[in-house]
Parts: sequence; structure tokens; C-alpha cells
Amino acid sequence: MKSIAKALSRTEFIILMSVIVAVDALAIDSMLPALSFISNDFGIAEGNDRQYIVTSIFAGYAIGVMIYGIASDSFGRKPPIYAGFAVFLIGTIVAVFATSFSMLLIGRALQGFGAAGPQIIPTAITRDLYKGRGMAQIMSLIMMVFMLVPSIAPLIGQGILMISNWQGIFVMLGVYSLFALTWFAIRQPETLPPEERVPFSMPQIWSSIKEVFRNKRASRFMIAEGFSFGAILAYLSTAQQIFQEHFELGDLFPVYFGGLALVMMLASFVNSKLVEKFGMHFMVMRGAIILLTTSSLYLIYVLINDASVPFFSFLIYASIAYFCLGILFGNMHSLAMEEVGHVAGAAASVIGSVSTLIAVSIGAFIGSFYNDSVTPIVIGFGVLMFPIIYITWRDGKHV
Repeated sequence: MKSIAKALSRTEFIILMSVIVAVDALAIDSMLPALSFISNDFGIAEGNDRQYIVTSIFAGYAIGVMIYGIASDSFGRKPPIYAGFAVFLIGTIVAVFATSFSMLLIGRALQGFGAAGPQIIPTAITRDLYKGRGMAQIMSLIMMVFMLVPSIAPLIGQGILMISNWQGIFVMLGVYSLFALTWFAIRQPETLPPEERVPFSMPQIWSSIKEVFRNKRASRFMIAEGFSFGAILAYLSTAQQIFQEHFELGDLFPVYFGGLALVMMLASFVNSKLVEKFGMHFMVMRGAIILLTTSSLYLIYVLINDASVPFFSFLIYASIAYFCLGILFGNMHSLAMEEVGHVAGAAASVIGSVSTLIAVSIGAFIGSFYNDSVTPIVIGFGVLMFPIIYITWRDGKHV
């Protein structure tokens, strides 16, 4: 570890990076309990349109990812994070004072665009300070803390709704981002010295981007990652409707949603223990096959029961699905990055941006078919596994 890290203890560094990374997840999941309130306030006639409150933040994020990763290699790590927080705060203010649904969606897209910086740059900061197993251990701890956020964010949103309106959740997001920004600005030194920065050059950036697309493995798993992320986004955008309206769980929605988030956290832990022994291809194939099989069997059960199934059955299915998606997502990102490490900054930006854009399109498409039934989600999860299995099988033949 370089001496520049001495300003922070290892524990403080892990907590600080977790707080920074969590801005995006908190902005997404804390809003889920408020979707019906926002829908009513703006008089949204089509119930599925509320899903845009979730997907719009990812659309902004997809654009931001492409910019911040590349900028951090040229201008240092801290300035792009400052810029990201500034844009996030602007988007938050726009959302708080939104007078129309369209204005709210603009604010959400700005939040996503801004949150992309704090989301991806901490990985580069960790890479600057730690190497090899040390970096892997630190990143694992950061991600473990980060993945607790989806389990508690809906509860935070629900708690705020008990004493305030949905605008209060955005105020909380603004206060949280200011706290995270202040802590980061005061305590975290710049980790990329000027002499190690890459000159900002459009021809060089374009060359790196083309190299990512020309690499078959990177391209294949960039698409596969988009499919798996699309399944997650389809679930996120319909979760409030499924839990609160279809199953009529009311205020218990954040509890069950948080529990499923912990299932994905468990999947990440299990994957970290098994992937070194069995390999990434093995884990992806098994995860996709299990999810395809489970979705097919559950779809038959749903159709036999005329789309009216008990909640416990869906909870069991969703737990298996989320566990499998947790196995898939991390491995496919690693596979996509495996052969483009020499252009890691640009590669992370391109892969993150393209896979997110694919996911937004898929998530919005599946969500548009929601009809007070879990059928679209179950079909979507199953169908998305076919290209993932094919891509993994084809790539595995060349390993």
C-alpha cells in the first residue's frame, strides 16, 4: 500500500468508500415505497408508468459511467467525484420541486448521471492504494457493506413517509450526499499523482473503446451482463406493484424486499468461496440453468393457478432467482473485463455503460407487461437465461 493511504485507517477507508458507493443504491431503493404516492400526486393514469421513476435513474447512470471512468484517469480521482455529487444534488433539487412527472424524471436522470461518479471511481481509488489479494479483500468488504443498503433503504423510505411526504425522501438523499461529499473531501487524499495520469485524448479514448468492442469475450459478456442486469431492473421496477398491490403487503413491503436483497448478498459470499475452485464459466452456467429451470417450473404453476398464487410460493421463487442473479452478475462482469485489463478504465466505462443501457431497455420492456400478475417477471427471468447460457457455452468452448 502506498504511503498516501496513511491519512485514513483501513477501517475508515472501507466505511468511507462504502458510503460513497451507496449513494446510487440509496437513491433507487429508498424511493420504492413512495412510487404509488408519486403516481397519485401527478395523476398518472397508467400504473406501469411509475416504473420510469426507477428506470430513468439507470438511463442517466449509463451515460455517466462512460464519462467518469475515463475522466478519472486524466484529471485525478477526486474532481470527477466532486462533479458527480454536484450533478446528483442538482437532480435532487429538481425532483424536490418538480411540478410535473416529466420534470421529476429529468431530476431522476440527473441523479443517476451524477451518482455514476461516486459509484465507479472508488474502485479506481482502491486499485491505486492496494494491490493483488489486498485489493480483492478490501473490495469484498466494501461490496459487503454496500449490499446492505438495498436491504435497509426501503425501510428508510417507509419511515420518512410516516412523518413526511415523498419529497422528504429526496431531502434525505440530498443531506446524505452532502455528508458523504464532505467526509470524502476532508479525509480522502488524491490517489492518482499528476505524473501517473493519462493525457485526455479523444483519439486515444476512441482507440480504447474500439479495442473493447473488438474483443470477443468482452463483447459477449458485456451483452450477457446487460441481460442479467435487465432481469434485476425488471424486478426493481415492478417490486412495489407486486408486493404492495398484487400481494397486498402494505407496509411490510420493505421488509420482504430487504430480505431478498440479503439473499443476493449471500450469493456474493457463496460465489467468492466457490468461484476459485470451479471457475467463472461453471458458476454462470449453473446459475443460469437453475434459474431457467426454476422459472419454467414456476411458470407452469402460475398458469395452472390462473396467475393467482400464494405469496409464500413467490417468495421462494424470488429467493432462488435473486440468488442465481447474484451469482451471475459479478462473474459476468469479471469475464467481460478479463482480457481488456490493459485499458481497464475505458473498458469499465464502456462495459458499464453498454450493459446498463441494455438493462434499461429490457427492464422497461418486461415491466410494461405487468398486469397485476407475476407472470411477466417469471417469463422474463426465464427467457433472459437462454442468451446467457448460449454466450457462456460458446465462450467456454474457446477457453
